[in-house]
Amino acid sequence: MLINLLLGLLSVFWLASAGHKLADVQRFTHTLGQYKWVIPIKPELLVAGVILAEVVAAILLLLSGYQLLALALAGLLLTAYTALIGLNIVSGNRDLDCGCLFGSQEQGLSASLLWRNAGILLLHLTAALSLQAGALTHTSDVLISLLFGAVVLLVGVIAHQLIRNQSHINALKR
Repeated sequence: MLINLLLGLLSVFWLASAGHKLADVQRFTHTLGQYKWVIPIKPELLVAGVILAEVVAAILLLLSGYQLLALALAGLLLTAYTALIGLNIVSGNRDLDCGCLFGSQEQGLSASLLWRNAGILLLHLTAALSLQAGALTHTSDVLISLLFGAVVLLVGVIAHQLIRNQSHINALKR
């Protein structure tokens, strides 16, 4: 059952990630263009490919028999994002939006993003190892898994927003 919850959480994470990019494709395309070290192909094709890969990973995470493939795809995406962020931090290109938040907020590149991505990658690795060890997944648990993932994602977004707005909260307390 825990593997189903983890796969549901990861599926919701990737759907939300793709949804964030789809909500403002122009902004994401612009943000991606500010990064150094991005592969030199037409930006619209790269953005479409990234969004498609995230949606495919999200869907395959819910389908028995395709979950290891989905975890590999998602892990590659996350590794690429992490490497891109890391390379830009090291080269001094920190003053740009990471492109990884919901809504129109901006968050600059920092080591905390690398740690966050490492944690998310660890969840993918844990799921892959569980599946390889023979953990069973049941399609009937998909709705519960998606609901769990949505609730965890919502709690995460709320917590992130509270952290970002801590100065505003402190001002209200005075």
